[in-house]
Amino acid sequence: MIKVSIVGADSPQAGELLRILVNHPEVDIISLYSPGMAGREVSCCHHGFIGERTLSFTDKIDPVKLDAVFIANDSEMGRQIVERREEWENLRVINMAPSRFDHWENSDMEYGLSEINRKPLVRGAKAAIIPSAPAAVALISLYPLAANLLLSSDIDIEIISPPFLKLPPKQKVEEEICRQIKKYQTGFEGKISIRYSKGVSERGIRAKVSMKCPLSVMEVNKFFESIYDDHNFTFMTMEPISDKEVTGTQKCVVSFCKPGAGLIEIETVADGFLRGGAGDAVHMLNLLFALHEKVGLHLKSSVFGDSESLSSKQTSWFA
Repeated sequence: MIKVSIVGADSPQAGELLRILVNHPEVDIISLYSPGMAGREVSCCHHGFIGERTLSFTDKIDPVKLDAVFIANDSEMGRQIVERREEWENLRVINMAPSRFDHWENSDMEYGLSEINRKPLVRGAKAAIIPSAPAAVALISLYPLAANLLLSSDIDIEIISPPFLKLPPKQKVEEEICRQIKKYQTGFEGKISIRYSKGVSERGIRAKVSMKCPLSVMEVNKFFESIYDDHNFTFMTMEPISDKEVTGTQKCVVSFCKPGAGLIEIETVADGFLRGGAGDAVHMLNLLFALHEKVGLHLKSSVFGDSESLSSKQTSWFA
């Protein structure tokens, strides 16, 4: 069993993470570090655990006894573990803290988005930094074109996020995306511009990417399929996609359209609290410990049709 601890275990991100980890067949939760909540049961702030497993917060953590640590907040303890992680030879560190990108340029932590960086993550990496949610969906939209040197213009990205999902500053996300894109298309000189808007979905996050592209939708789809055909969570479709298809899961679904000659629009939708958050963190745990990517992440969307869609003859009550 993989012995894990969460630093900042009382944070909302940690609650999402715990929801997955308690059912992960290879994980043993050793400690939930939150000094201010020490001694109290986890259900006092993560109410989904009422009546579930008895877990308590603690003010102690011993990296020597752990295989992996998730950093879920900007505490001094989290900072020390990130900076001193080489002192514990077998420890894997997965950084989800809000400030995780502040000194990333001087860090040797691998970028934790498997769709674009899987090989380094499975070849001996000991630390991963979780992407921001906007960058995760945007990069999944752009990587197949960058990998084939097909980005040739400025790129406009609209991020439509859930009302209560806190997003990082747009400039930081633009820098995050550019840094990754230029690893694969070093000659890319276009400008990436991000706009934020709030959607009505409680969890769904969308990236609407617009750019110049002479290829047809079918040609673009082939590039995406060639890149993502052996990935377990990213899928393509030619149809508009509802947030309900991905809510509560690690899935990311990409669709395409041609708004005009020489243009392409790529729309990617995912769960904004799992992609760029808890889902990607567990995904990184699996990769760092050579487990199958989907272990503990066989999550099915729990959102069914609304009253309008249920009236349709095409809607099933069964899932």
